[in-house]
Amino acid sequence: MAFERVKLGLALGAGGARGLAHVGVLKALERAGVRISFLAGSSAGAVVGAAYAVSGSAAELERRFMEFLSTDAFKQAGVSVMHQAFQAKPVTLSERLNTWLKKAFIQAKIVSQAAVLEAEVFERLIAQFVPDVLIEDLPLPFQALGTDLNTGRAVVFKRGPLREALYASAAIPGVVRPLARGDMRIVDGGVIHMVPVLPVRHMGADVVLAVDVEKFIDPGQDFSSAFDLFFRVEDVQSHYLKETELRQADLVLQPKVGHIHWSDFGAASEMIRLGQDEVYERLDQVRTLARRRRLPWWLFSSPPPPPVRDWIEA
Repeated sequence: MAFERVKLGLALGAGGARGLAHVGVLKALERAGVRISFLAGSSAGAVVGAAYAVSGSAAELERRFMEFLSTDAFKQAGVSVMHQAFQAKPVTLSERLNTWLKKAFIQAKIVSQAAVLEAEVFERLIAQFVPDVLIEDLPLPFQALGTDLNTGRAVVFKRGPLREALYASAAIPGVVRPLARGDMRIVDGGVIHMVPVLPVRHMGADVVLAVDVEKFIDPGQDFSSAFDLFFRVEDVQSHYLKETELRQADLVLQPKVGHIHWSDFGAASEMIRLGQDEVYERLDQVRTLARRRRLPWWLFSSPPPPPVRDWIEA
């Protein structure tokens, strides 16, 4: 009796600039002949996943991202300013003053406004990656994850305008204004589903390959300010929420990008390479996962139960 090969789902996690490692993962999977049947992402993972679902080519995906990083639209968005303010290590007196002014400017905007980045600017950035199409018309089944601040529940975008879904999924709280849809105020999908394993499973995947690009908890961090303490608590909460969901994946890939700041897009080539390296290091496991055969449910006493779902479909 011949059994069908399993349908593999890919869950791409949040992580800001570190999400560029997903491009390398997709390149390596494509070269290895691993076929993806379902794809879902949170935040940066949603943007990369959507762009891949549109083109179906990892090489095209890499080209578009690298070209985008050199455009005026990206430079004018001010992402590099945030990186310089919160991650750069100033040496001279003028550099320290410049860094302090940038931090003060950004912190003032966070306190006085709903977001650092204007909605129109972020919309233009999203438009650089994907065309104005509907999610349900994509050649590869795709979903983007968001978080509704009003209900505290995850939001799954499985139909409707792709650009709007990506805006919501990548709307980092405090950096980008929430997407308003009816009574919902939707922000970054990584708030609840840092790596959307369960949504991919619910799409119909028999096996789930998860890609986690978030940094690990750093035991040597300095807590010299209230901001440091606040962000540390958030890191701990999100880490354990993420670990709980990753246990539901069949295999977890973790490209070694934790040393790179979430706003450091200047390290794009390195992150893409590290994404590829992680796949090649685990290639035997990936291929074993992809070559599994699906056993019909009637070999067992009853059909397997569907995965638990606790989210709003948008």
